[in-house]
Order: sequence, then structure tokens, then C-alpha cells
Amino acid sequence: MTSKRDRRLRDWKEIAAFFGRDERTVRRWEQQRGLPVHRISGGARNLVFAYTDELETWLRGGEPAASDDVEPLAEEPAAPPLATLARTAAPPAPARFSKWPQVLPLAFGAVGLVLLAIAGTLVMQHADAPPARVVYRPDSRVQDLYLDAVYHLGTRQADGFTHAIQLLTEATTLDPNYADAYVKLAEAYNTISQFTLMPANEAYPRAVAAAERAIALDPDNAGAHAALAFTTFYWAKDFPRSRELFERAIRLDPNAAQTHHWYALTLMVTGETAIPLAEIGKAQALNPESRAIIANKALILFYAGRVDDAVMILQQLAKAEPNLRSPPEYLATIYLDQVRFTDFLREYRRAADIASNSARLAIADAAEKGLREDGGEGLLSAMYAEQIRQYERNLEPAYKVAGTAAMLGRDDEAIRYLEEAMRRKEDDMLGIRIEPAFKGLRSYARYRAIVEHEGFRPAPPVGA
Repeated sequence: MTSKRDRRLRDWKEIAAFFGRDERTVRRWEQQRGLPVHRISGGARNLVFAYTDELETWLRGGEPAASDDVEPLAEEPAAPPLATLARTAAPPAPARFSKWPQVLPLAFGAVGLVLLAIAGTLVMQHADAPPARVVYRPDSRVQDLYLDAVYHLGTRQADGFTHAIQLLTEATTLDPNYADAYVKLAEAYNTISQFTLMPANEAYPRAVAAAERAIALDPDNAGAHAALAFTTFYWAKDFPRSRELFERAIRLDPNAAQTHHWYALTLMVTGETAIPLAEIGKAQALNPESRAIIANKALILFYAGRVDDAVMILQQLAKAEPNLRSPPEYLATIYLDQVRFTDFLREYRRAADIASNSARLAIADAAEKGLREDGGEGLLSAMYAEQIRQYERNLEPAYKVAGTAAMLGRDDEAIRYLEEAMRRKEDDMLGIRIEPAFKGLRSYARYRAIVEHEGFRPAPPVGA
């Protein structure tokens, strides 16, 4: 008599979506951890299926059910070509790692750019990771809520975030001792804030509360420390404390790609280069198929002065992923800094189209007209005027207006708009220390005071 089965998942894509992970990760779980995946007898190796009840049993630590149609394990397929992007441009990862943001700003905004892809994916520990900790096992109903929430969180859609938070809130209500559910709840609130789907002053305090609850239940929970480190940096702006938390999270789980990714981005905006490059390299080694990691690696290379490497990576990524928003946004930032105005306009408009941002499209139209009539100076002047109009409609941040004013040499106006951005507590202010457009402002006491107010050590004046 055939046992009753739960829902059948028809391919690797559906299996990966069930866990909220990528296909490469679940293929590795099958090889290294016995994930119960079945194959159609006599079919091709990629014709697979799985049952949700078996996957849930496996996740709780049970053995996968035997089946006559399971073939012997095979070698994991090679990564797609995109996984090799930027390897020649990147510094080699240390030997021990030989195995690993969208209603946001468009150009010359370091933090706005970073937030495009800041929510990376978590990966399971490799075989050479430290011994596994004792896993807390909630009852099946709570576990089901958690698994559903992980899936919805992985969709990176507005309704997905909302539903994930509802499910995780229910899970923690039913089982207030389930630390991992609080970790995911913290991640959900951190991410929903980055996507501007909930005000920061609502989302971040809830993320802190959830992460701290998880740590109280499980002091060695790496994900909880990473989530708290994220909020400590972007909300509390306590940079030393955030660094301590990230480093503790990495010690607890050195194979979490998301933690290395987030850590690299936070260090980048403080003006460091060597450590962020090393951390993003580790993140890529752990999760080589992550488009977010590849794009942000290019951004870190740009701020480290390796412009050609950054452009090469982003051009390849934009070609491979034409609907991904971060490559044209990052390229627009780089091209504007390099005064490649035609290239800048093309990428700026492309990013605005992807985002369906009418304010940015109006800015692009004005800038294009200015370029035709008066070259680069005309582009900047027309863009500045249109940015001010959009700013007055609350559709463009003061920080962006300041960047264009600085490029025009209107230093007093640039500083005035930066002071307004500081007063408004705009998220982009986290990029103030490394912003190329503001290099010429470093000798001004008012500018240096703004940098210090944001928690950074001012960079030396150009030429000093």
C-alpha cells in the first residue's frame, strides 16, 4: 500500500524555492547531506522531483525515505558562466575559503547603491565547518510556518515580505523559544526597511528586538548576531559595535555568505578597501552565483580605485541580467565620476526605466537636453535644476542634489543640501565619506563637521 504523500515538487527550481535558497545550494545538500530528491527512472539527470513531507522530515533531522526510483548521487553540475564573472579582476580568496536594496537612488550615492543588493542568501555549512550545534526543534505546525516564511522572504516582493512577517510573528507567538524564527523575523524587518516598504523608524527597532530575543535564547546563534550587526550599522550608526557583532557572527559561522557580504559593504562606506575586498571575495567564494554579491564586488572595486575592473564586471552582469537594476545604477555612478556623460545618460535612463521612476526619467530628459545644447556643463546644470524641482516635490533626496552641486563647483550649495540631508536623516548620508563628488569639499570645516556628525573620521583633503 502506497503511503500518503504531501505536495510534489517537480524540479530543482521548485525544491530551491521551498527552502528559499538557490538551486546550487540544494543540489549540494543532496550530495553532502542526503537531501531526499528523487529522479525519474531512465530519465535525464536533471529530471528530479521531491515531496514536501520528506523535505520537512529531513530538515528536522529525520532520514529521507527510501525509494526504488532514486539513482546514485552524481557529481554536482558546473556553475553557469555568470559564476565566473570577475574572478580575474578579484584578489584571490584566502586558501581556507577555497570552497563560497528597490526604491533606491540612482547615481553618486554609495549607500543607496549598496542597498540594492544587500539582502543576500544564506548557505548551509560546508563539510569542513565547525561541529554542528544542537538544533532546536519546534513542533511541526511552527516548523511549517517558519518554512513558509523563509520561502516568502526569498521572493523579495512586497507581499512576500509582509506575508513572511505575519507567518514569523505567528510562529514566535506559538513558540516563543524558537530562536531561528526570531532571526528570520529580524532579517525580514531589516530587508523590508531597505526596500522602503516600511519606515525605518518602525522596521529597525523591531529588527533589534527580534535579534536580541534570538541571542537571549541562543547566545551562539550566528544569524542573530549578523542581523543585529546590520541594524546597529544602518540604524544606530554605532560602527565599532557593528564591527564587533559582524566579527562574532563570522567566528560562529565562517561559511555564511550573507554575513561576509553585509560586512564588506559596511566596511566599504567607512573608507576601508583591503578588508572589504577580502570579505566580498569570501562571500563570492561561498555563493558564486549571487548576482548581488557580484554587483557589489564591482562597487567595492570602484571605491578601491579599480575602475576598469569594476566596469568590466558590471558590463558583463548587465548583459547577462538585463532586468537587474544594480548594474546600470552602478555604471551610471562610475561613468558620471569619469565624466563619460553619454555613457552615464544611457545607464541612468536604463536604471530609471527598470525602476519605473518617473522623477528620474524627468531628470534624464533634462540632462540629455542639456548635453545636446551645452555639453557636459549643460548636462550637469540641467540635471541640477530638474533635481531641485523633484526635491521640492519630495521625489529626490537632498543628498543627490548636493552631489550635482559639488560637481558644478557650487560648494556652498552642496554643503547646504548636505546639511539638509543630515537634518532629514537620509539613508544616503552613510556614503558621505567615500563619495567621489565630495572630494573637493574636504577642506571645508562645515563639510568635515557633517562627516563627523555621521560617525565617520573625515578623509584628508585632496592633495594633503
